[in-house]
Amino acid sequence: MNFRNFVEDYINSKPFLALSSHPWIILFDIDGTLLSVNSSYNRTHLRRILDELGIDYPDMENDSFSGRTDHDIFTSFLVNHDYDEELYQQYKSLYLDYLENLLLKKKEMVTRLPHIDEALEYFFEGDFICGLLTGNYPQAAQIKLQAADINRDFSFGAFGELEKDRNKLPHIAMDQFHKLYDTKPDPSRFIILGDTPRDVECANKAGMKCVAVTTGKYSRDELAEHEPDLVIDSLSNPDQWFGKVVAGV
Repeated sequence: MNFRNFVEDYINSKPFLALSSHPWIILFDIDGTLLSVNSSYNRTHLRRILDELGIDYPDMENDSFSGRTDHDIFTSFLVNHDYDEELYQQYKSLYLDYLENLLLKKKEMVTRLPHIDEALEYFFEGDFICGLLTGNYPQAAQIKLQAADINRDFSFGAFGELEKDRNKLPHIAMDQFHKLYDTKPDPSRFIILGDTPRDVECANKAGMKCVAVTTGKYSRDELAEHEPDLVIDSLSNPDQWFGKVVAGV
């Protein structure tokens, strides 16, 4: 598959549609929200790539990746190599090859999180626009969703390829919404679904709403400290928790 200019092609493939009113936009995170990838297996391969390229970065096994963009994570590996761009591109290429050649063949490495079908059906079948807001590269996002058998046609995506800083991804999402629907985006009509404090932070900084779910590594209390609009334990009963967000509860 050719993923060159993925984001532009993704947008251009969608039919232009002017909206008479601003719908609710639901932006799904991937890792820890819709699915999980076996972390020990994943880190083993990240270490193999580091060693294959001769990258001096001994601390990878202790790093926290939660909520960070792929761009940020892999760039940080190059702290002892003057953040060499060519080395970064080599690492990125090998990582994407690993995902495609491994996860699509060993789908047991990817776990679908509980109740995602219930939530996806509710929002895709309702009067909503659904997109992705994820730290993954576009190709990595597609591979993981395919490995988890999540076959939904998300309208657009803000990915961790264009920006190292996750806080900039909501603005990319709003720009893409504007291009697709010729409607000025109202951030208060966007809801980010995510499992980390970084999801909450990027939503808050953009003026978007956030529903934080405890299906990742963070507890209710840890997520609540960052003041999401709502903390839930799973994506079940989406009509109920969406109603609470809309009501400002």
